[in-house]
Amino acid sequence: MKNLKTKLLGSIAGLVTLFSPALAQAQAWPSKPVRVIVPVTAGGLSDVIARAMSAELSKIWGQTVVVENKPGAGHIIATEFVVKSPSDGYTVLMTDRAMSANPFLYKKLPYDASKDLTPVANMILITSVLLAHPGFAPRTLQELVAAAKDKPGTINYGSFGKGTVTHVDMEAFAAKVGIKLVHIPYKGIADVLPALASGQIQIALAGIPPALTLIRSGALRTVALAGAPRSRLLPDTPTSTEAGFPGLLSESWTGFFVPSATPAAVVGKFGADMGRVIDMADFRTKYITGVGLEPLFLGPENFAEYLRNERASMVERMKGLDVQLD
Repeated sequence: MKNLKTKLLGSIAGLVTLFSPALAQAQAWPSKPVRVIVPVTAGGLSDVIARAMSAELSKIWGQTVVVENKPGAGHIIATEFVVKSPSDGYTVLMTDRAMSANPFLYKKLPYDASKDLTPVANMILITSVLLAHPGFAPRTLQELVAAAKDKPGTINYGSFGKGTVTHVDMEAFAAKVGIKLVHIPYKGIADVLPALASGQIQIALAGIPPALTLIRSGALRTVALAGAPRSRLLPDTPTSTEAGFPGLLSESWTGFFVPSATPAAVVGKFGADMGRVIDMADFRTKYITGVGLEPLFLGPENFAEYLRNERASMVERMKGLDVQLD
């Protein structure tokens, strides 16, 4: 018994010695500036939220948190950059549903996101709204589907680019209800909304925040919310399910990731501090609920489970869609 106890104590001492560098690193983190890599251009919804979150984390940590924009290639450039960065918690990726969709859009990626990155925390749920030019004749989702079936290929829609959420989700809806729409890809929402307001395109999916001013001014008209429940900012806009077409679903999220070998204690502290920020009433009102988004805070383990479920659902959602990008 005495020998067993001695061996046990020795084993524990060995484990403490083995893990003490990682524990010390986690306790000291962050001791220098943290870089948040964003895969979109400055000024977009994700960029604004990244900068707002980074500003609050800077206050909590007493360290500068810098946002760097690395757009292009369907988020692949930014993601690969973070995957190849040191696993020390000082280079972080903020991304969205492209993380789950890209394996279905590209035959070969320079990384495996499910293995090479560790989820830190999710922050928000972004539900798209189907918008129309005010002069577009169909007023409801039912009328739109009927018109598309009556004259296939005559209704065009704009997206933020090939393979983006707004492209994939509109194609998935069209396939589900048996209609043919004409896809007009743009570089981003900054191009889509003016094109829709001017009548260059007839309909488009977009997040509520950037479209709200145009909706309220009458420059754009809402058709249906592509998710549930109804938006507090658009109370008169029915959800697609209420309109009889639950297949029109377009939701994304925004969350943080670090390279997979980052110490668990660092990941845990990072996620917990993000939760503190989201719990701030002023932050939630200004950057989440007040602009038509929904808070969806998920810590490391729950976020990882959420992503596993999303990837599984993508298998069925992407089946038969002609959205391959390479």
